[in-house]
Amino acid sequence: MPELPEVETIVRALKGNIGAQIENFEIIRQDMIRQEEFAPEKLKGKTIYNIRRRGKFLVFELDADLYLVFHLGMSGRFFMVSGVQETDKHIHAKIHLNNDTLLIFRDPRRFGGIWFICDIEKFFRHLGKEPLAEEFTSSYLKEILSNRKAPVKNLLLNQNLISGIGNIYADEALFAAGIRPDRSAASLNQDEIEKLHHAIRQVLHQGIEFRGTTFRDYRDAFNESGNFQNHLKVYGRYNQPCLICNNPIQRLRIGGRSSHFCNNCQH
Repeated sequence: MPELPEVETIVRALKGNIGAQIENFEIIRQDMIRQEEFAPEKLKGKTIYNIRRRGKFLVFELDADLYLVFHLGMSGRFFMVSGVQETDKHIHAKIHLNNDTLLIFRDPRRFGGIWFICDIEKFFRHLGKEPLAEEFTSSYLKEILSNRKAPVKNLLLNQNLISGIGNIYADEALFAAGIRPDRSAASLNQDEIEKLHHAIRQVLHQGIEFRGTTFRDYRDAFNESGNFQNHLKVYGRYNQPCLICNNPIQRLRIGGRSSHFCNNCQH
């Protein structure tokens, strides 16, 4: 699933379309619409005032206080092409802009979706703090971890507490902080919490720097692969030697998800 760095990478590339107008919004699969607070026909002629990310969501801010929101699910792609038509059975929506750009939403497994939103604050009210924002402090991290017996990895993945972190970057951040993913959140001391806070931000910035992680489905806004998969320390490296101590990377299931870690470097 595309996580914060992947969606942020897409957003940064798409920002060149701010100021363009929507000439046509072409919906190919109606069942990809998850919420419809206004008719899709209202998008025609609307100007894109901003393109941003909230958690793992891609948000188009339009005039008349309308918002077009996408989630890429497990296998989604959102990319742009210039002056050409794209044909693919997995393409579910196309946005035709007046700057000769075509925006494509493609999602083979169809776990993603499209939302037509008027009240964006209400729509995102359940999401936790952005881990790269100023308000995501070590004090906040301590607050959400304290007195919780759940594995720390589970809390990092809880979008109601922290928005945007998924399996890849949780594993990488915990490795960078030297903390096992199955540790009880409440067992972390102040020093470990500060290390984890720093590691989360560092790993997410690195993911953005290398334009996201591509194993199979993810592509950036130019429909090109990311490069962070070549810099991963533990995720997807089961039984391979740890890059620090050379012990084999371990894997276990936490909350139904595979977690990768080094049994020697993480405690």
